[in-house]
Amino acid sequence: MTRAVRLVLGALLLAVLLEGAASTLLFVRDLANPTVDVNTRPARYDALLGWVGLPNLDMRDMFGPGAPLSTNADGMRVHRPVTAAVAPGVTRMICSGDSFTHGWGVGDSDTFCAQLERQVPHLETLNMAQHGFGIDQAWLWYRRDGGRYEHQVHLFAFIFNDFDRMGMRAFFGYPKPILRVDGDTLVVENTPVPRSPPSTLPATLQRVLPTLRVSQLAGGLKLQGDTARAAQREAEIQNVAEHVFRALKRLNEQRGSHLVLVYLPTLSDLEPSKLDDRRARVDRLAAAAGIPFIDLTPDIRALPSDSSAWYFITPNLIKARGAARHYTVSGNRWVAARLAERLNAMPAMRARLTAAPVGARR
Repeated sequence: MTRAVRLVLGALLLAVLLEGAASTLLFVRDLANPTVDVNTRPARYDALLGWVGLPNLDMRDMFGPGAPLSTNADGMRVHRPVTAAVAPGVTRMICSGDSFTHGWGVGDSDTFCAQLERQVPHLETLNMAQHGFGIDQAWLWYRRDGGRYEHQVHLFAFIFNDFDRMGMRAFFGYPKPILRVDGDTLVVENTPVPRSPPSTLPATLQRVLPTLRVSQLAGGLKLQGDTARAAQREAEIQNVAEHVFRALKRLNEQRGSHLVLVYLPTLSDLEPSKLDDRRARVDRLAAAAGIPFIDLTPDIRALPSDSSAWYFITPNLIKARGAARHYTVSGNRWVAARLAERLNAMPAMRARLTAAPVGARR
C-alpha cells in the first residue's frame, strides 16, 4: 500500500470518527435538555385534541425583540382583538393548520395568515392553527370551535407531515386522538385523550434518537424492507384524509363558508420525491369533490435555490426550540403573496375577497 493511499484512508477514517463524535455530542446535548417541543410551546391539555393553545397569552418578545406570541380566550393566535361577529364590509378568513400556519418562529403580524390582510382588501383573518397538529386535530378543532366565529372563508393548510400524524396516537410522546373510517363514517378514537404525558426521558429520547446517523441509516433500511406495509399505511392515511376533506366541505357549506385546501411546501418539498404522489392524490380528490386546492410546491421549486433558502429559519437564527425549518418573515410574506394571487384567480373567491362593500373597514 502506497503512502498516498494510506494518507487517503487515514483522512477518511478521521472524517468518520469526527462525524460519529459530533453526532454523539449533539445527541448528549439534546438528551441533557429534557424539553419536548409540544410541552415547551405554550399549550394546555385538551380532552378532544390532546393539546391546544393557552388562552389570553401576551408574550411580547417570544421570538425576539418585537416578535410577540398572542392568543385570544380560545387559544387562537391573534394580532389584534377579534370579535365573534364580523364587522360590516369585512370578510373573515379562518386559517387552520399546524405550526407552519400558526407561524412558529415569527411575530403575530408576520404569519402568512396575518399578512394576507395586507394582500387582500377588506380581509380579516383569525389564526386557528396549532403546533404539532395533524389534519385530524385541525379538523376536530375547527368542527368544535370554529363555529363560534362568523367567517366566510376557511383556509385549511397542511404540510406533508400532517398526513403521517393522523396515524399516530401520540406526537413526541404526547397523546392525541386518532381517526379511522368505519364504512363511510369518521370515528374518533383515543378520546378522552389520556391526560398524563409520558415521563420526560422517553419523550426526549423519541425526539432526539432520530437525529443520530445510525438511526437514520436503520430507518432507511427498514423502509426499504417494508415497502408493502408502507404502501398499505399510506392508503389508510389517504382514506382518512379524503373523508376529513369531504367532511370539511359539508361543514363549511353548513356555516356559509368557502373551503380552500392549501399544501404548504417545506424544505423536504424543494426537490421531487415520493411526496409528490401524495400531493397529486389530494389534487385529484379536491377536483372530484369540487374543493379549491392551492399547491404552492411548484411555485417554490420555480425559485432559484439561493432565494428559497432565505424563506426557512435556520437552526441558529432564533432561540425558540422547534423554530428551525419553519418560514421566516420573508417566507411567510412569500406564502401570503402567492395565496392572494391564487385566491383572487378563483371567480367565487375574487367576488368575495376583492369587492369593496359599502362601509368597508380600512
